[in-house]
Amino acid sequence: MNDILPNYQNRIATAISLIFHPAVVGVPTLLAILNEMSFTEILGWTILILGILLVPNVILQLVLQRRGRFIYQRGTRKPLYIVGWLSVFTCLVILVVLNAPRVLVACLLALLAWIPAQLIINQLLTKISIHTAVISGCLTGLLVLGKLDTPFLKVLAVIILILTAWARMETKNHTLAQVALGALVGSLPVLIVFPLVLS
Repeated sequence: MNDILPNYQNRIATAISLIFHPAVVGVPTLLAILNEMSFTEILGWTILILGILLVPNVILQLVLQRRGRFIYQRGTRKPLYIVGWLSVFTCLVILVVLNAPRVLVACLLALLAWIPAQLIINQLLTKISIHTAVISGCLTGLLVLGKLDTPFLKVLAVIILILTAWARMETKNHTLAQVALGALVGSLPVLIVFPLVLS
């Protein structure tokens, strides 16, 4: 697998990639989803979920980097997807045991379906964009849940997705096809899982 070295000379594109990093966008998404709960409940669920989902992958990335393997390399992503899926499954079990709000269970089930799709495409076809997949999934979830309830918020969501896609292409992390595929694969599990779980 030949991987192009990313180019971060464009500071705006680099900043956008960082602002809308998959590990970052989960925070405002969860806050928006849980905004009708008390502050303590929001804080508790957010820390629990993000801790279980992010910590194992961050540790794995650090270990891989020490071995000279980086996330921009397509071949490096397989263990990250596997650990990510196991983290999501573990988190889902814990949420069910704790009788978490159904919307959180729906989010985890969508992630559980999304990760294998990303992995298969990454292994067999191309280095699909995680950035656009996560952004697309989060925004689709907020749309389905009625959180993007004004024209301004809907337009803003589209702009965020387009900017993220542009940034990933501008920094040479992905091609147009890879970011478009990411956006599609990120949104489909949400569109399928949410109606089934929340109806």
